[in-house]
Amino acid sequence: MRRADEGVCDEVVRTAHGTAMVTPSLPLVWQVNAIRVEDPDASAEELSAEADLVQSRFGHRKLVTHDEQLGARLAPQFAAAGWNVFRVLIMLRQRPPDRAPEPGAAAEVSRDLGAATLAAFRREQPFGWQDEAVRQLAEMDDRDFASPPDDPACACRLYTHDGLGQVDEVGTLEARRRRGYARAAVAAAADAAAADGCEQVFMVTDAADWPQELYRRLGFDEIGSTYEFLKLPVSSR
Repeated sequence: MRRADEGVCDEVVRTAHGTAMVTPSLPLVWQVNAIRVEDPDASAEELSAEADLVQSRFGHRKLVTHDEQLGARLAPQFAAAGWNVFRVLIMLRQRPPDRAPEPGAAAEVSRDLGAATLAAFRREQPFGWQDEAVRQLAEMDDRDFASPPDDPACACRLYTHDGLGQVDEVGTLEARRRRGYARAAVAAAADAAAADGCEQVFMVTDAADWPQELYRRLGFDEIGSTYEFLKLPVSSR
């Protein structure tokens, strides 16, 4: 997860309480303009002040921690301060899916086709009116898988590194949902990671949202969680 984020950052900087990912070239992609909190004793007040300092050029403040206990401790502090708090599940593929995918239902596709599908999906999201945000997110696309491969309704990304595979950003176009496309695309990406030698394949998903149920049916089980703290909007000063 650290490699996936830092790999597209303009700059990675140590801070008093962790590591800052700073990417002025993609200012609307909050994922690569965030501070990863690594100080187990930091308070929400200290971290908020650090975010104001490090992220002063951006219209948001974002902090993440991969330490589950630290995140659970900070969550009520940030919620009380008016921040958005997200618990993000880490789900590891540990079992076969509840049923085998249809042959040919999904496959790896070209970066252009995968990026176009995810861009169409992103335009349906709350930030979708921001064309620049959609364009900047497309810069992060890596290996793409889609279903159906010739006329995608759903796409997802696959990152691999050092024996680990991560299936990320599963997006299905609203008009074509509930037809098994996400199931097929995720299964194809996970199978490809395993075929490439990845000993473990995982996904992350919002603990408060429904996709986790689909991922469980595909053989993914929760093994832990991370936390994200987001403040929007931040007026320019």
